[in-house]
Amino acid sequence: MTSQEETLRIGQVLLQRGFISPEQLDRAIARQTVGGERLGKLLIADGLVNEQDLAFSLSHQARLRHDDRRAKSARMLAGSTEKLRADLEKQALDLLKEWQQRVPRMPDREGGGERKRREAALRQSMDFPRALTAAEEAIESARRKGDPGRIRRLLSVLQQVEKDFIAFRQAIAAASPHPVQEWATRWQALQELGKDVQRAAV
Repeated sequence: MTSQEETLRIGQVLLQRGFISPEQLDRAIARQTVGGERLGKLLIADGLVNEQDLAFSLSHQARLRHDDRRAKSARMLAGSTEKLRADLEKQALDLLKEWQQRVPRMPDREGGGERKRREAALRQSMDFPRALTAAEEAIESARRKGDPGRIRRLLSVLQQVEKDFIAFRQAIAAASPHPVQEWATRWQALQELGKDVQRAAV
């Protein structure tokens, strides 16, 4: 924040709190521009505010600056966190589509319940992209509230989930779609990743 912006912020706080009028603020700013003195010092010298009023305003200004920094940090973090979340969601959905094509459908009467196991495994696997979709709202909510701490926690979890997802994809790269029970057991790992994301988004 520049010194001019800081002066305006202090003046606005004093104005909003009813310590000075708009005209008094304008006159003090004009004098400050010429003489270069601090706005607070000029207002005290003119008897418009006392040191306690000024201290209160400076404290309030510091809180506003802190809130501004938090909001800016939240916006920046939300952008990178959302990018990672969206990328993971796309990868997960692409992988599920690929596996739905690789594992053939079969009639209920065949395979001793293999079809049911196949469908159950794919439904469980969908918990991961569903959790990522829900996390989008959590990221946006934290951005709106200016809560960089919550976004950092989400980002940290998503970064770990990304590593686990890469490891999962490597583990199933050479997996055979038969028997169904074998690959279905492996795909439960995606359901666990979905739970990790859900916990972070709460």
